[in-house]
Amino acid sequence: MKHISYALVAAAVCLTGCVTQPRATFYLVPDPTGHVGEVTVTNKAGSVTLTERNETVAALRDDKAFSASRQATAGEIETKFGDALAVMPPPPVGFNIYFDSGSSALNAESKGVKGEVLAESKKRDSRDISLNGHTDRAGDSDLNMRLSLDRATRVRELLLEQGVRPEYISIEYYGESKPVVPTADNVSEPKNRRVEVVVR
Repeated sequence: MKHISYALVAAAVCLTGCVTQPRATFYLVPDPTGHVGEVTVTNKAGSVTLTERNETVAALRDDKAFSASRQATAGEIETKFGDALAVMPPPPVGFNIYFDSGSSALNAESKGVKGEVLAESKKRDSRDISLNGHTDRAGDSDLNMRLSLDRATRVRELLLEQGVRPEYISIEYYGESKPVVPTADNVSEPKNRRVEVVVR
């Protein structure tokens, strides 16, 4: 969905700039990570779906047919969208911090991830850090719900200790309800004992 939305933004920018032109032209551009989604343009004459990097199509006025699609050059994309693309925010970056079983203590492998989160936050001057707490299915589900909150709260405390402002951090917690690795009840799974950190 993120990739499709990025393509639609490019089309909307083009429409804004093309209102005095004889046709509206749509472009499908990659997102900042280089991924290309798809976008479908529809009018009374029919529909055209763009799926290739920098693919473009023109819709003639008065609901007439679309032109044949073609590949726009890099220079054309830069001329039409360079200013808009330059101010697009970078895509969110995600990190996983893992925990010891039944505990809100970070496991040994995850202790260095805190520094990566902080570095990314400072690089972006981020004011939006999401912490999503999870557990595996070992133990009682009600206790796991509380444990998932405790884990997210622990990561929040670590970020606050490093100077991140509290209003920049949001917490959600899900207990055992959203495993990365589906398991039967009362199964211990290290990859499910996590806090997902998203820095925007």
